[in-house]
Amino acid sequence: MARLKGKVAIITGGARGLGEAHVRRFVAEGAKVVFTDVEVAAGQAVAAELGGSAMFLRQDVTDAAAWDDVVAHAESASGQSPCL
Repeated sequence: MARLKGKVAIITGGARGLGEAHVRRFVAEGAKVVFTDVEVAAGQAVAAELGGSAMFLRQDVTDAAAWDDVVAHAESASGQSPCL
């Protein structure tokens, strides 16, 4: 399963529930994932479990300025622009 190898994705709400399931599936398919949530402890736990392919950032998606930081982290972590 490497359909997403070489891709980078940003997933919001990735600390729990469907967002977490998406993070896990994207990583399993070979993607590097930058995922965000307001639930810091849960997000950090998921990132620690998934290792270097997943990076957690605290983000409130309603904060427009925070999006620039999320995209910048995704670009620097992967060396390419993320698939949005």
